[in-house]
Amino acid sequence: MEGTRRRREFEVAIRDAVARLRREGKDRIERAHVEEIGGRYELSPEEARELFVDSRGDVWKGEFVESAEEPGWEAVRLESVPSSATDAPDDLSV
Repeated sequence: MEGTRRRREFEVAIRDAVARLRREGKDRIERAHVEEIGGRYELSPEEARELFVDSRGDVWKGEFVESAEEPGWEAVRLESVPSSATDAPDDLSV
């Protein structure tokens, strides 16, 4: 039950973070930022990335930016995000 609650809270935090980025005129969220938000909810970096990817289409739409230095993606270029989100604490800012 605790894990489910943390995953839901993470999804809300991601929704808020991408909405804030769009309001600030930014169109990119870094993988490291996704992992950092996940860490706040006691998620491993792998679990945070997986949940973020799974939220594609529901929470955000965009294209992955492949990493030149390591396998996988380094960021997502956001094309569409929720039009509004709850006011989240400033510590979620990029």
